[in-house]
Parts: sequence; structure tokens; C-alpha cells
Amino acid sequence: MKIQLFSFFLCQGLPFLIVATPPIFRGLPTSVNVGEQEYANRLIYTLTVSDVNNDNYVCNAAGTTPTPARAETEFRVLIDPQTGHYGVYAHNGSPGTSAAPNVMFDFAAQSTYQINIRCTDSNGEFREDKLEVDVIPGDRLEFTHSSDVVSVDAQTATASELIYTVSSRDLLNHSPLTYTLISVPSTNSFAIDSSSGQVRTTRTLLDETHTPVHLYISVTDGLISVQTLLSVDILNLNSQPNITNLPASVSVDEDIAGGTVIFTLTSQDLDPTDPLTHSFSVSPITAQGLFSFDSASGQFKLSATGKLDYETLSRYNVTFMISDGKTTTGPYSLTINVLNVNEECYFDRQVYYISVLEGKAGSQTINPNFVVRDYDGIQPYSLSLMNGNNSERFTIDSTSGVMTYAVDYDVDQNAMPSTVQMTVQCRDSLAKTGTALIVLTIRDANDNPPTFSQGTYTFYADQFTGFGNAIGQMTVSDKDSGSNADFSCGGSLANSASQTNTYYTVGTGCGVYFLSRTGLSYGTAIRYLVTATDKGSPPLSSTTTVNMIYIETTTTTPSTTTTTLPPSTGLDAGAVAAIVLGSLIGAFLLGTLLYFFLRLCYTGACGGSAPCDFMNCCRNRRPTMEKDPRIRVQSSKAEEMDYWKNEKGGHTKEIDTRYGRRDYPDFPRATGSQMDRISPSNIPVEFGSRGRIYPITGHRLPISYY
Repeated sequence: MKIQLFSFFLCQGLPFLIVATPPIFRGLPTSVNVGEQEYANRLIYTLTVSDVNNDNYVCNAAGTTPTPARAETEFRVLIDPQTGHYGVYAHNGSPGTSAAPNVMFDFAAQSTYQINIRCTDSNGEFREDKLEVDVIPGDRLEFTHSSDVVSVDAQTATASELIYTVSSRDLLNHSPLTYTLISVPSTNSFAIDSSSGQVRTTRTLLDETHTPVHLYISVTDGLISVQTLLSVDILNLNSQPNITNLPASVSVDEDIAGGTVIFTLTSQDLDPTDPLTHSFSVSPITAQGLFSFDSASGQFKLSATGKLDYETLSRYNVTFMISDGKTTTGPYSLTINVLNVNEECYFDRQVYYISVLEGKAGSQTINPNFVVRDYDGIQPYSLSLMNGNNSERFTIDSTSGVMTYAVDYDVDQNAMPSTVQMTVQCRDSLAKTGTALIVLTIRDANDNPPTFSQGTYTFYADQFTGFGNAIGQMTVSDKDSGSNADFSCGGSLANSASQTNTYYTVGTGCGVYFLSRTGLSYGTAIRYLVTATDKGSPPLSSTTTVNMIYIETTTTTPSTTTTTLPPSTGLDAGAVAAIVLGSLIGAFLLGTLLYFFLRLCYTGACGGSAPCDFMNCCRNRRPTMEKDPRIRVQSSKAEEMDYWKNEKGGHTKEIDTRYGRRDYPDFPRATGSQMDRISPSNIPVEFGSRGRIYPITGHRLPISYY
């Protein structure tokens, strides 16, 4: 390569050498065919030339070998003003007519020509190459249609509309003849049928923006190729909508808020009544929903919920299209560059749920296991609790996030809330912050024992107190909650070495019950140590002293206890056991009494005529109400009173003539639901106004119930 000119430039601080080079041919050397009978001026070859330095260049024919025999025949290199391309033309200075043509070639005299083609750039650099022209004897291929211009209306033209038909002939009748088409400027609106030469529209012409459109139509018979020019004048062109202000790129910070306007497009259409609509697409396609566009205002925005992230993707390519309802133009491209900015730290969860026990200041280690990240990558940060919502009662380590109590935290009796919602904040080195919610549940710890309302209790029983009856109730409270506040009582003799007890028991509900009076002397005091134990873990307990004293009551309305009791809803397990034990002891004593009573009867104690006939003896001496007319339901109260006065030697028992109710002072006295538990089995009873129990029967009770 010949180097004729070079220069030095300073490029980024380094010398840069530019070498002058000549234009470059593509496709040469090659050959083309012409018919011996050619007579009209025509293009026989189109040159393809370029210059690597983008220098301007000029091409011409530098000589032909041999020189054509006719002086009127020559080969020229000319530029097409429509395409800007150089071509090799066969030129006839005196062509004649189709009927009387002056042909350019004589195959017998000369069948081949060598044309030297030279292209020289603005620096004087040139390149030469050869085109061979071969003459086909006796042949000529030519177009025969008459017009080279056609008009079509853009507003009415339809797809596949025939606008013109070109025609041609070959002197030697070579077939088939094949047509091709190239449009300048390039457009897809027209096409030619390769066999018929029909030129048609391929679509409506509303998308066309230029007129005329030059159609370069070529026909070939397989040996010779001939080209003609058909110009299409497009009338009533639609004014194309377009975007007039779109830059190549814009830059935005990654932390812009959703809904921020990134760019406002300006569009125009010379047809003022045409409505304009826009569409856009984003690359990568997964980011399509990240942006939005308002056709009315032309505002291209970050979507309301969109968020840019430089660390994830720093560039987006947006393509716009605009339509006026007739045609769509575009694409118009915009590159969005995302700029990196410092971003806030953030927690891996929005809410942290934690459950801990109450406790003293500093006694609990509360670790929410915070995981903090930063959109900018690894960044130092500190943690703190935001003010409010009881946060002053807690402390937090700014690095680890471990929390503890700042005060003695106590949820007993609702002294402090058992559920706390606090806000934890992370802060990076540039003061960007993020927050999360802490929902802290503080559970009750078993830190309070059950407490008796008194240090010492004293309860009384007397000769009227029924077996199984409560003689007192201890009041116990526990400041804890839940199972930690549930408790039960149990008791033991204060001095088990000197005393025994079969008379009283302490129920789990902290009540004291009377079991038996057998062998119990008036004035006897028995002392119990009673312990209340809660159900917490570990269980806590406290103790009190209970004095139980058996006394004699001389009033007809006995008092069972010195403590006023609320109605009892039932006996606990200890009371039931006591009742069972008392019943067994009572049954034993009753059997013993019956035994001695029978012995007295068999020895004549009844005073009857048949001392050993116990049943007759008793019936004779103690008539029933059924046999004695004075003890009937219909009898008067006075008659019944007289009967019992005569029979009992002046001792009167009350009779209720409506129900046959009798007063049995030996029945135990009871209140509330206890009355149902101590009723003798199989005997219906009624309760009097003072707690006395009356058997309801018209018959005299067996002696075992007296």
C-alpha cells in the first residue's frame, strides 16, 4: 500500500497516526452482458465504493480496451442523483429509434471490452479496477412501456392496489423474463410481480413520508439485465406524527420517589385534527412495569410503586412509538442512566415478635436477632429504640441489637403493660435510616407467693354443727396471673406429737370442715398449720395458723362459727373424705345403740303383753298416724297437740298437718347446698326458716333416724 500522506494528532495524551488510503471497490473485477443490438443509453453495472476515512471521492472511466468501433459508442461512469451511487453506462451518441436503431456493438468485430474504472478521493488517493463487458450476439432486451411516472393518492390507496404494469421484450425470445424492484428512498410500500411486471402497493400509503418514490425496476432474460426508472408521485401525503425533543439519554438518582417525572416528551403532527397516542417498551422487558407514560401530558414517569436500584440495574433502554390513528412512527429511543446514591439500611422483617418473662432491671437478655442490610452493600450502622410506646423501660445494644430491661418490669396487677409495641431504627454512616416494629409480649413470672389475709384464724364448732359443714374460710390472694395465681391449701397439726385429729379437715379451697364430735370435749382447741401453694414453676407458698375450737352453745338457734361465710358452692375432696369418715363412725354408733335397744325390748322394757315380741310391743305403745285418728292430715292442730301431750307426758312436738312435717332436733343444721348433701337417704326432707331439716312423712321414722 502506498502511503502518500499522514498526520499526527494528540489523542488522550498519545500520538495517533492517520494513514491516507484510497477508496475501496466491492464486487470488482467482474463481468456483465450486453446485447449486440443494444442502441439506447442504459445502466449496465452499479458500482459499490467506500472510503475508510470517509473522504469524498469521484469515479470515472479511465479507458476502454479495445476502443468501440463506432465513434458514437462509449462507456461512461456516472452518478445517480437519486441514489448517490456510481454506475457504468453504455452511451450511444446517435441511438436512433426502436424501428430504425443505430446499434452500438458488432459481435463479429469485437465481442469483449475491458473498462478501467478509477475512483479518486479528496486526498488524491485513487484506486483502479476492471469491468469486463461481453456482447451477446443478435440479442437485445428492452422495456416497452411508455410511461416512467405514475401518481397515487395516499388517502385512498389500499393494500395490493395495482398502480402500473411494466413491459419488456427480448429479440431472441429468451424466457422467462424476470422482474425485480428497488425503491429509493427505501420503502416497503411497493412490490413488483416477478413474471407479469405488475407494480402494486403492499399496504396503505399513510405511512409514506416522501414523494416521489423512485422504483428502479430490472428485467433479466438470464443473460442480459436491463434497468428502468418508474417514479411514483404520492398525493395527499399524511403528515407523520413525531417526537421532536427526545434526547439520547437522561440520568436520574436511584432514590427518586415513585411517580417522579423522568422526561416530558413533545410531539407534533401537521394535521392538527389527528389525535396522537404514544406507546413505549422497556429493555429489559422485566422492567416494563417499572415505568408509566401519560399520553395527554407527555410525561414519562417512574411508576407509583416503582423503585430504582443502581446496584441491581444501572441502565434502561426505552423505545417510544407515536400514532395519529393513520400511521405509527418510531421507534424513538431513550436511555435512562441510574445514578448511585447513598440509600437507607433496612431490616429483614417488618415486624419482630418476641416473648419474655417479666424481671428486674438487666435481668433478661432479649435478642430479636435483627438482620440489617443496606442497598449500597455492606455499611456500618447503629441500632436504637425510637421514643414512645414504653421504650424508656428498655435498653438496646447499638451494635448487637440485644435488649434488656431498664427498670424492674412487673406485669402483676396490670402495673405495667404485658404487650409493648416499639419501633427499632437502624442508621448508617450518612444518617440514612430504616425502621421495623417490635411486638414484645411480657409473660408473668411466678414471683409472688399466695398470701393469707390474716396471720392467724380462729373458727368454732358446737354441738349443733353438722358433719361435713364448713366452719370457716380463709381468704388467700396471689398478685400473679394465670396458673401462677392458682393455688390450693393443705393443713397439718401444729403439734402432731401431742395431738391427734379426726374432727376437722382443711379443703384445697382453703375452707375448714367439721368431721366428727365423738370423744370431743367442749373447749378443746386444735391448732393447724395451713399452707397455700401456687401452681407456678417453681411453686411458691405461704403459711398461716388456724385454731379450731369446739364449744357448747346454749341457745336454741345454734351458731356454728364466729366467721360469716359466703354460700358454699360445694365440698372439695377433703370435705367429702371427711363426710365419708364421719358417716362410718355414725353408722357404727347407731348400730351399737340399736343393739342395746333391742336387748331392752326383749327383756320387757316395752311393758307390753308380749315382752319378747318386739314389733307388737312397739306398735302397741306407739301408734302411727295412719291408725290414730288424731294424727291425720284432716285432724285439727289442737287434737294432734293433745295426742302428743297425752302420749309423751306433757312433752309437745310440732306437727304440720298439711305435709305431716315433724321437728326432729337431732337432724343436723345446714345452710345452702350443704343441706342436700347431709339429708338421710330415701327420706324426703324440707328445710325450715332457720336451717332446720324436717323429714316429710306421714309415718313415724325408724328409730335409727331419731
